[in-house]
Amino acid sequence: MTSTRDSHSYACDECRLRKSKCSKEKPTCAQCKQLNKECKYSPKITRSPLTRQHLTYVEDRLQAFETALGRLFPGGDLDATVRSLLHDHEGPKPAPSSKSSSRHSTPAKTEADRTEPAPEALPQQADGFDWTENKITVGDLTDGMAALSIKPEGTGYFGASSSVVPLRALLKHGFDLNFPVGSTKPNVGPEGVPLKSQLLNTAPSGVIEQAFIDAFFLNYHRSYPFVHEATFRAQFYEQATRRHGQAWQILLNTILALGAWSVGDDNSDLDITFYQEARGHLQRVSVFETGNLTLVQALLLLSNYAQKRNKPNTGWNFLGLAVRMAMSLGLHKEFPGWKISLLQKEMRRRLWWGVFIFDSGAAKTFGRPILLPEESVMDAKPVLNIQDDALTASTTTLPPEVNGPTIYSGMIAQARFHLLTNSVYQRLISTPPLTPEETRSLQKPLEEWYNGLPDYFKQPSFTSESDPFALVRNRLMWRHWNLRVLLYRPILLRWASRRWTPSSSNEPEDPLEAECRMLCLRNARLTISSISDFMSNYLCTRIGAWYMLYFLFQAGVIPIILLMTDPTSTDAPAWLQDIEATKNLLLHPSLSSNRLAARCLQVINRLCSPAYTSTADDRPAGQPPILMQFSDQLFNDPTFGAMFPDVDQELNLGGMDFSDWVNYTPQAEFR
Repeated sequence: MTSTRDSHSYACDECRLRKSKCSKEKPTCAQCKQLNKECKYSPKITRSPLTRQHLTYVEDRLQAFETALGRLFPGGDLDATVRSLLHDHEGPKPAPSSKSSSRHSTPAKTEADRTEPAPEALPQQADGFDWTENKITVGDLTDGMAALSIKPEGTGYFGASSSVVPLRALLKHGFDLNFPVGSTKPNVGPEGVPLKSQLLNTAPSGVIEQAFIDAFFLNYHRSYPFVHEATFRAQFYEQATRRHGQAWQILLNTILALGAWSVGDDNSDLDITFYQEARGHLQRVSVFETGNLTLVQALLLLSNYAQKRNKPNTGWNFLGLAVRMAMSLGLHKEFPGWKISLLQKEMRRRLWWGVFIFDSGAAKTFGRPILLPEESVMDAKPVLNIQDDALTASTTTLPPEVNGPTIYSGMIAQARFHLLTNSVYQRLISTPPLTPEETRSLQKPLEEWYNGLPDYFKQPSFTSESDPFALVRNRLMWRHWNLRVLLYRPILLRWASRRWTPSSSNEPEDPLEAECRMLCLRNARLTISSISDFMSNYLCTRIGAWYMLYFLFQAGVIPIILLMTDPTSTDAPAWLQDIEATKNLLLHPSLSSNRLAARCLQVINRLCSPAYTSTADDRPAGQPPILMQFSDQLFNDPTFGAMFPDVDQELNLGGMDFSDWVNYTPQAEFR
């Protein structure tokens, strides 16, 4: 029998098992022939190279598959989905580890370490989320920003992206947030009669209404142009037909309320009676049994007014009705063959995209799901970027769009922002929680949006105190940075939670988590800096102050969390500078009568007080305050070691409870 021998081949299976020298002859080697064993040469086993390059390739490939699977099964737990699919096709299998295969950060952490602490606070009773907002209270601080409503009782559900999440986290971890509070009373007229009612008895007929209509179109309409100004004014002066009867009266009084609110302050009640009038007309109209464009406009504006007047859930309901009614009128669709005027077609688009941006924004503010149709279902064209007088009721040729800013530029950019980022937000509030890797990948739609912005949003051509486009432009950037902060914030709170828990292990730092924390801080700093520039260069209207406070408080909390978690860090002086910049903005003269700004300032002062010492005599002149250790002062609560206990485990604290303090309500009310 002829035998062959290959010196470069591998030993047979028997010789490899016995670890003996193989002659490598085929078909039978000498050892197997002697022992009368079956001689078998198995093929070479190919193993993956143990290199960082190959591991990165595998990780990227796995992430791509998980992303694709997540799109096929949106909103679900990928691990559970995979187990279900394998069970359906291969029969029952042993349950795999709950650890996701994509959670591969270096160094590796346990599932608990890489899971976001539950941000939701739970009420004590089953009906604890029930809310009632049928009263308007001057100076009420059940705020429409969802920033200070720490306890969930009676406020409705505020989820993971709401502004209150960091404060709830601090409170649950035993931080002392109690405040003494004194009584404050709103500035109302004799016997509690709203000032507007008094003025109506003395001012000439129509003068007050005219002034507030002017205020609406000057201050509010430039940000949210959902109503055609020329048509509305003609209807007001009875030069055109007031269509839809009661619905038009609701729209009129809503516009008057927003106009009065825009020129008032926290001591003003000029808007309240107009809202009461609008609400009275709503009760006389069967809003659930009728639908028209005028009513959609009124409900849309009412939703924003209610939020500005610290009735967030009432506004949410107005908005939900506006969305449903808009779709029942087909506003989300294009009808090319419909023989209506160009202005009427354009007004339908403006109203739809107004509904779209309000509903998207409100969901992100309150941490609630977005219930709008998918982009593939909507084929409404974008709003035209044209000057307002270029399209009238008699226009028969569509005007060309302009290259500069118009009152519609902000709506166009904001609609595109939400179109690209609503899926990002939905993932943020879904389970399982975001990993650092996925958080970084979700930045791409935001980058795509920013890169597609016209230059006049990125580089203003001039800086003028009266620039009508300044608020629209800056608020858009604040919204952009805010969403980035919201995406990175769970990772920051996760890190802080581990540091706040004495029993946590001292594992090495996760480089990707550290990078996400710094990016969170970077976007917060961009917000603070931009708001500072805005307050220095432009007039701050009431609507501007509202949005400034909303974005500033969320940004200002980020360096506070970092400082309270790691007060001895070499970066602590820089964090203190960020906090001082935030406090200085809250003390701006234009906010002197703003109660929410005052409360936000007191919250920040209370949170940061342990970071300062009163040993000024021991400190050389000009030296910054000495940072103090937090552990002995703040972490001595016996229940502190528990990871985010239920909110109904009341802290035994002296004085007024913090959540009661921030929601303190003066007694005078207007029904």
